[in-house]
Amino acid sequence: MNPRETRRTGEGRESSLASPPPRQELSGRVAELAGSFVMGTMALAIGVFAPDGATRLENRGMRRLLDGAGGPGGAPARLLSPGFAQLAAVVPHRDAPIYRGLLNFGDLRSIAHSLRGEVWRLGDDLLIVAEFDVVELERVLGAVSALNSKITNLQRRLVSEQKALERSLDELRATQSMLVHSEKMNALGKLAAGVAHEINNPLAFVRSNVHTLGASFARLLAAYEALERAALRGGAGDVAALAGRLREEIDLEFLREDTGDLVKGTLGGLARVQKIVEDLRTFARLDHAEEELCDLRESLESTLAIAGPTLKSSGVQVTLEWGELPRLRCKPGELSQVFLNLLINAAQAVEFRGKGSGRVVIRARDEGHCVALEFEDNGAGMTPDVLGRIFDPFFTTKPVGQGTGLGLTISHKIVVDQHGGTIAARSTPGVGSTFTITLPKGLDR
Repeated sequence: MNPRETRRTGEGRESSLASPPPRQELSGRVAELAGSFVMGTMALAIGVFAPDGATRLENRGMRRLLDGAGGPGGAPARLLSPGFAQLAAVVPHRDAPIYRGLLNFGDLRSIAHSLRGEVWRLGDDLLIVAEFDVVELERVLGAVSALNSKITNLQRRLVSEQKALERSLDELRATQSMLVHSEKMNALGKLAAGVAHEINNPLAFVRSNVHTLGASFARLLAAYEALERAALRGGAGDVAALAGRLREEIDLEFLREDTGDLVKGTLGGLARVQKIVEDLRTFARLDHAEEELCDLRESLESTLAIAGPTLKSSGVQVTLEWGELPRLRCKPGELSQVFLNLLINAAQAVEFRGKGSGRVVIRARDEGHCVALEFEDNGAGMTPDVLGRIFDPFFTTKPVGQGTGLGLTISHKIVVDQHGGTIAARSTPGVGSTFTITLPKGLDR
């Protein structure tokens, strides 16, 4: 409460520091119009309250203040400080307010509005006349303006960072594509030695047969030239004798039979080479569209042909339990990568069984809305903590240099992201593991 300041004159009388203006009473039409304006304005908050805070009279500004200070849906607002009890206890001075200063309104949880005003005693009731502090409003507006400027700067930074994130995402996608390619090349690299051996065997056979064929045809050519010379010299008897002698020397019957076998063997060797090349091409899908109707068994068999040398060197027995499956719209080249990853992992998992004791069973069945494939091995199995991380990028249990940790991650991405399917694993240490793939039949994925 602000006490009224006074000073003493020379005669000892008290005098105000500033003489008040002459009092002018409002009456008649002027009072009516002014009162109507005051009751309807929102710039001023005017109200009459009982000592316990009950509202006797309020203008529009006070009504809005009390209804809206607590926010939408909040509790009704009231005068918080000074409180009604505190104000009611003040002894009034004649023609002076009992309080002048900041009035804080809120909902008991927080102060929502602070107004500058006065409180007058009207008998037992309290008259509150308050107005919004213009200086405070300007400060708030300045703070809001500064906050808006910060928000604008933050939005600009956000846009800039979003663009940077988009660039990073593009780089990540490019890196991911490179990693997928790298993993495929890594898998092909592991198979290269076996494939080269498979191709080299028929090629060596063909080379040997062609060499033998060359020698045999050289002997036939020499015999023909000798026979031709004898015929030119004349003498049917000499020619007949020479022909008989040449037949014995070159063993014509053997040449006839052996040449047929050599040609047959050569063609067989070339057919093996052609089959290996076709399997490689089918695995890589170099001449296929990215997505097409595909026979999964054909894709799996081509992958088995490529992985054959690795499986053979590990002594792994592969069993197919294949049900009737429809042709599926998919990306066969990508699925071949998944099959190859699972087969290589299985071959490595069964190594502890010893050569010839490892087995892999591949099952396929039609489940109505989808096709299910299972790859079961009797390998070392996995512990629960390892099983929970097998699809994590770069996670591997193989020695350094023997695995990238991306094979199953890429397989998961191909099956789940590109085909809308699922891939899951279950495993028992010392017994083996089973990977289950489901692929939906629908075209919309």
